[in-house]
Amino acid sequence: MAEHLPNVITDDPLAISDLVDELMAAAKGEGIRPKEFHEEVDSVFEVIFEAMQHREGGLAEGDEAARDLLAGRLAQEAGVTTEQAQDLIRGFGIDWEPLLREAHFLKEQR
Repeated sequence: MAEHLPNVITDDPLAISDLVDELMAAAKGEGIRPKEFHEEVDSVFEVIFEAMQHREGGLAEGDEAARDLLAGRLAQEAGVTTEQAQDLIRGFGIDWEPLLREAHFLKEQR
């Protein structure tokens, strides 16, 4: 997500709302329905707000919901279990490309 955020840190609700609108429009273009977001997170606005506050790519301390969301996506994309995905996040951090690479490697080892 950090790659797609503007190069500013803001807590301006209008700016964040614009980002939510852009996200939803891009998701619609990819065939992702808003319902799918709301099945994963309570508030897309809050997720983007938190991302803006943690630009370095880290998750807020205790942000289990975001870690669970990332683990679920990794499990789905790479074909590993959610538990394996969570272990990879604990071991390798939250950078998507290394996580995906390690998950594919793990799947091949089975």
